[in-house]
Amino acid sequence: MKKTAAAIAAILLTGLAAPMAQAVELAAHRAFYRLSLATASNESNMAGVEGAISLEIKDACDAWIVEQNYALRFQLANGGDIDTVDKYASWESKDGLEYRFNLTRTTDGRDVEKVGGRAELESAGGPGMATFEQPSKDKIALSRGTVFPTEHTVILLEKAARGERFDRHLLFDGSKVEASAPVTTIVLSQRDADAGDVIAAPLGPDPVWPMQIAFFAAEGSAQPGEELPDFEMTMNIQPNGVVTSLILDFGDFTVNGVLEKIEALPASGC
Repeated sequence: MKKTAAAIAAILLTGLAAPMAQAVELAAHRAFYRLSLATASNESNMAGVEGAISLEIKDACDAWIVEQNYALRFQLANGGDIDTVDKYASWESKDGLEYRFNLTRTTDGRDVEKVGGRAELESAGGPGMATFEQPSKDKIALSRGTVFPTEHTVILLEKAARGERFDRHLLFDGSKVEASAPVTTIVLSQRDADAGDVIAAPLGPDPVWPMQIAFFAAEGSAQPGEELPDFEMTMNIQPNGVVTSLILDFGDFTVNGVLEKIEALPASGC
């Protein structure tokens, strides 16, 4: 379940922007998503999945503060359950050059892993360095073209608004002690919102772009023959960054994420 946990840690915050007519303005908000098993192959040993994701995005004037928690119970076909909880907090400068992160991951009620540290890029599109404080003191070079999660989201929304349909970036999210990882995104045509009566002004409902996102092994960690993505996700996202629904694809099984509650957070007052 380690690969599953690491994948979910960056789910809702994945997203060198060129000039465009309309700038992206992310909405500060708090959202709650209900998770459930959608499909499972016979090889998955998965009888059921239940859980939730809570996401909070705050505008801190010169930065974005994100808190993301998820709790999942995997019900195995051969008996027994596995409970996982991730608590993830990050601070990311709006210029996309600085990033701080802290993750606590537990399984069946006991601490399994803590990851924390900071990362900096020399310039937009330039190389950088990630400095980990937990679980050990490590420094990992970040390749040119690396972006952090919120910046990635902004890039995807800007490309979608311009009518572009494909993106590939190196993403660093700090969910594991490893380098940046390739992420590819296919953007489908914009369509009407799908969140029912859950979203109200000023957060929406607005038309959404369906995005199919594939996460690959981090640079230097892929084994021979591992060309396929580790994990895939489809999400419907509004121009303001609000994700209205998602599907998590772990290969042998998929999980649906349905938006159940959302609220706007107060303006930063900057």
